[in-house]
Amino acid sequence: MLEHGERPLTTEEVAAGSGVPVSTVYRNLAELVDAGVVVRVAGAGGGDRHELAEAFSEHHHHHLVCTECGIVTDFTPSRQLEQLIEQEVGALLASEGFEVAHHVFDVRGRCRSCSSARR
Repeated sequence: MLEHGERPLTTEEVAAGSGVPVSTVYRNLAELVDAGVVVRVAGAGGGDRHELAEAFSEHHHHHLVCTECGIVTDFTPSRQLEQLIEQEVGALLASEGFEVAHHVFDVRGRCRSCSSARR
């Protein structure tokens, strides 16, 4: 389920797509998170979603998080933006002696559906 998802999925979405009881999916996802195979993506209002860890996915990406409906959408930044993020984060944390292993970049706002619904 997660390997074919176009976006991070809720536990309920994983359960519905797999036919496995939600309680079992909760337990399995927690174990996969602990093992580093799956990562938890914080949605709006505590609505966590899950996706494969980057080491098991096809590409590096970031997230657009709708603060109204909670949907989380993947986006792949340009190489220029990635270099800028790495450069700025590295410079910021170098003075603290902090070595960056990887970064997560989430943009929060309203998705297209929620934005057009408010107009």
